[in-house]
Parts: sequence; structure tokens; C-alpha cells
Amino acid sequence: MKQNLTILLLTLIILPALAQNNAPKPVDGTDCSNLFFKALLEEDAASLGSLISTDFTVVSFNGHLVDSPTLQQAITQGYIVVDSGILTGTTTRMYGDVAVVSGQWNVSARIQNNGYQANVAYTTVCVRSGGQWKVTAAQFTPIQQ
Repeated sequence: MKQNLTILLLTLIILPALAQNNAPKPVDGTDCSNLFFKALLEEDAASLGSLISTDFTVVSFNGHLVDSPTLQQAITQGYIVVDSGILTGTTTRMYGDVAVVSGQWNVSARIQNNGYQANVAYTTVCVRSGGQWKVTAAQFTPIQQ
């Protein structure tokens, strides 16, 4: 009986700790940027929240500046839904603990239920602080065909 109780208590202690470790842990700036796009595609606001800094900003397709809470809320509430997205031509430039990642994103999305499909040039700025990589800024610019 004591052994079963001990196992139950250990399980109750260990499970919450394991659940907290589900957040993505980028290994470098490129990985951080890639995980950011994956979280957008999967509409995973929790992963997105663990990947972006508290002072994160994005310059959206239409030139508007969006902050971290607004982006997370838009994903959570279905205001932004990414149906598909493929990254190509990714390059990373390193400056110490700062990575500037750029490339193209062929994206199909719905923004306020309005369809959007385009090739977009993107730049993400990822910073390593306290041993963790975070996206601090992103910019999306539609590529004119």
C-alpha cells in the first residue's frame, strides 16, 4: 500500500513538470524562426507564446505593427488562420547572440475570414538571452508578381 501511494505521489509530481517541457526549445536562430512559422501554421498559441519575446513586434502584410499579445489573441480567436505555408530560400546572418533570418514564405491564410494567398518576403530577428532563443521582430512583405 505504501509503495502504491509513493508511486502515485511521484506521478503527480512528475507529470506537471513533463507537461511544462512541451514548449519548443530552439537550438539556434534559424530553428527559432522555423518554429515560429510552425506555431503559426499549427495555430499553436502556447508554442507561439514561448517563442516570442515580450517586446515582440511584427510588421504585417498591410504595414500595420502588431505586438505579442495581439498576435497571440488573433491566433487563439481564429482571427488569423494559416492554411498552408512553405518556407524557401532561408538564410541566416549571425551577429553574436542575434540572428537575422530571411527568406520567402508561400502562404495561404485567412485573415478575418478573407482569403489571402501570396509569396511573402520575410525577415525575423531572433535573440538569445538567458540561454533561450526568442523571436523579437518579424516583417512580412508581399512579393509583387
